[in-house]
Amino acid sequence: MPRAAIKDGLTKQARYRAAKKAAGLKEVRIWTFDTKDPAFLADLQRQVSILNADPEETAVMEWIEDVAAWPSDDE
Repeated sequence: MPRAAIKDGLTKQARYRAAKKAAGLKEVRIWTFDTKDPAFLADLQRQVSILNADPEETAVMEWIEDVAAWPSDDE
């Protein structure tokens, strides 16, 4: 496998990161669920089934929509 080209002692990736940092940005790495994992999909379906069976789910969603609606600047 070819090695990354080094220019001024930095790899292309290191130069890219240095440029982003100089622009005032900070690198953040996060871990998230693999949405293609069968176990994840099974658990997601289980949770959706629970929510769909909950008689108060509609009322809860309406409440969330009401409190999340911010008034516009015109109001």
